[in-house]
Amino acid sequence: MGENGQLLHRWLFANKKKEDQEVATDTFKNCGAVILGSRTYITAIDGVWESQSPFPAPAFVLSSKKIEVANGFAIVSEGIETALSRAKSIAKGKDILVMGGANVAQQFLAADLLDEIHIHIAPILLGIGTRLFERQNNKVKELTKLKVIETPSATHLFLKPNNN
Repeated sequence: MGENGQLLHRWLFANKKKEDQEVATDTFKNCGAVILGSRTYITAIDGVWESQSPFPAPAFVLSSKKIEVANGFAIVSEGIETALSRAKSIAKGKDILVMGGANVAQQFLAADLLDEIHIHIAPILLGIGTRLFERQNNKVKELTKLKVIETPSATHLFLKPNNN
């Protein structure tokens, strides 16, 4: 998450406002599986999650390297399509959350595999890190705004790709 990247998620873990808490609850209420990147996993497991998954469903970690994983996580080294296929087989029609960092989001955007995009903008500027929309080969050209929720801690954008 880069230097001080954990501050991006302050809305989720500290000083929750009612609206922020509702966004968090709604995000996970129909969750059947989670896909995240190895850097997100390693960063969070070392300091936040300890040895248990915080997710209410199985989580798949995308990694080209062999890493050790804790309870509730599985490694997928065959790419995003394999991770998505495994997640779908476990989710049984529920939502699959792609939560794992800018690189993973970029891969799913480029492959046109996202039904919705939820972006949570925290009022903080970071000087370093991977930019979410840095790649130019994303197939999504336009987004439809489904809803916006503004709180003092974050602006929550809910968008749908208009795939041409």
